[in-house]
Amino acid sequence: MKNFLNRFLRLNDTTVPLENKLSDIVTFGTFVSVGVGLIQNIAIGIHWFVNSMLGGTMLISAICFYLSRYKNLFREIRPYFLATIGVFLAISWFANYGVRGPSLVLMAMFAVLGALLIKKRGNTLFFIALALLSTVLLLIELYHPETLRVYQTDLQLQLDLFNTYIFGIVFLALTISFFKSSYEKDREVLIQTTERLERSQEEIIQEKEKAEKAERAKTEFLANMSHEIRTPLNSIIGTSDLLNETELTPRQQEYLETISISSRHLLSLVSDVLDMSRIDQGRLFLESQDFQLSTLMNSTLKLFSNEPKIGNKQLALDLIIAPDTPQNLRGDAYRLRQVIVNLVSNAIKFSNNGTIEIKVAKKAVQIPGKICIVFEVKDPGVGIAEEDLPKLFRPFSEIKTATQHPFRGAGLGLAITHTIVTKMGGEIKVESVLNQGTTFTFCVQLEAGIPLIQIPDNRGGEEGKLADVYPLSILVAEDNILNQKLIVRIMEHFGYQIDIVDNGNEVIQKLAQQDYDLIFMDVQMPELGGIEATRALRQLNTAQPYIVAMTAAAAPEDQEACFAAGMNDYVVKPISMTKIRALIPKWKEGVEKVKSEK
Repeated sequence: MKNFLNRFLRLNDTTVPLENKLSDIVTFGTFVSVGVGLIQNIAIGIHWFVNSMLGGTMLISAICFYLSRYKNLFREIRPYFLATIGVFLAISWFANYGVRGPSLVLMAMFAVLGALLIKKRGNTLFFIALALLSTVLLLIELYHPETLRVYQTDLQLQLDLFNTYIFGIVFLALTISFFKSSYEKDREVLIQTTERLERSQEEIIQEKEKAEKAERAKTEFLANMSHEIRTPLNSIIGTSDLLNETELTPRQQEYLETISISSRHLLSLVSDVLDMSRIDQGRLFLESQDFQLSTLMNSTLKLFSNEPKIGNKQLALDLIIAPDTPQNLRGDAYRLRQVIVNLVSNAIKFSNNGTIEIKVAKKAVQIPGKICIVFEVKDPGVGIAEEDLPKLFRPFSEIKTATQHPFRGAGLGLAITHTIVTKMGGEIKVESVLNQGTTFTFCVQLEAGIPLIQIPDNRGGEEGKLADVYPLSILVAEDNILNQKLIVRIMEHFGYQIDIVDNGNEVIQKLAQQDYDLIFMDVQMPELGGIEATRALRQLNTAQPYIVAMTAAAAPEDQEACFAAGMNDYVVKPISMTKIRALIPKWKEGVEKVKSEK
């Protein structure tokens, strides 16, 4: 019988909410107990009016049980169920001989039912209402005793009281027993579920730790690969720049252009992969430095002078900077240049002839403390289909067009561009019409900068005057023989005679022999690396030089490690003549500052 009731009332079904089970138990228990009470009332000859109240209670209980058990309307039926039972009890108060009959027992049972069915926040209101109802009924009984129905015999009264007590206790006991059984079953399931969740959480933590270790290993691998790839690229690009300063035959110039374009494209791919890795880890940070807008734009577009389409006059680059655009700005010039290079590269890639317009202007609406600069890159290329526009800024996504390019790319440029622009407080938009061209527009938030000293870009060996304007004694610590030759040639080109050592130990030995104004310190070297050598050097009681890190690892944590060790600045490989020319005045100023602090 118990198993049947468990199945019928779904007490062992953990998918049924506990409050639903409670409604089923109470409504079904009320129906059964009232039915038994009706039978015993008929047997002892209780008045028909009382029995009609019991019959109405049975009908309401059956309807409510059906709605709760089969329609899952347990929340909706509870108030109506209790209200109807309360009305029947109030009417039967007088038919059951008031307080001297079973009315108080029935009221007590009704109070228990209300406590089980009503939520905690409604319990107080329910019991206040029940107390008021009982008080009103008692006062009516006291002042109008004629309203009470008197039992025909004392035996009839005693049997009715006895039966009401017995069945009331049995009903409450069974209801609470079934509820407790269901609660314990659900609690057992909950404990088992909690234990499984805890085990799963431990497994998730272990998997998270494994993933973090794998991510760190991937980061270290990418950093090492970046260093290893950038080292030969440094030599290739730097040597190409030096070779471009010499007299070449047209065929040699063509070969040199191929080398330059290929090496820079490879460097761009390496940088994109590293940047995407940093973006995935949330470790792409922006720097802040002063720069001149027109100089940045002109030097950036100059990078495309060796592009075949530009050199053969198929395409022209037209830079238009609005007259009221601020020139001296402060922000991450490197990342801004990266965005412009990506957009112009794509414009060249997907255009065959015409003019690519690059427009720069100040945005009319400004944010306090910021200068909003708007850039527009418009090309006359093949355009992009409307359905392909949403794919543009997704990683590893490239739009297929009829125009082919010798370098397909990794599909990362625009995804990185979107991230950089967003980090710089702006947004990027694109408009395109097939076979008519594409226009990329983006804005960034910058700050007002200070004017910079500009070094003329003279050719024909006149850069040697740079050493006369900014005289420096320079030591270079670099273990790669190709990079050694390259930096010697670059510095000779500017008129500097430098010393070269292979590792950090030799740096310390050199400083014991003579003083240097400036040291270019490679970070990764045998025996003693640049970080360790700088720490040791800063402990020496000798004239302290201005130390510039030379590193292929350009992540923020790598830069912070350089500064924490005592380095004054850093330059990211590959090192070019353009970088050296632009930074020598800054380093000379730093050298003078170090000397003044001695």
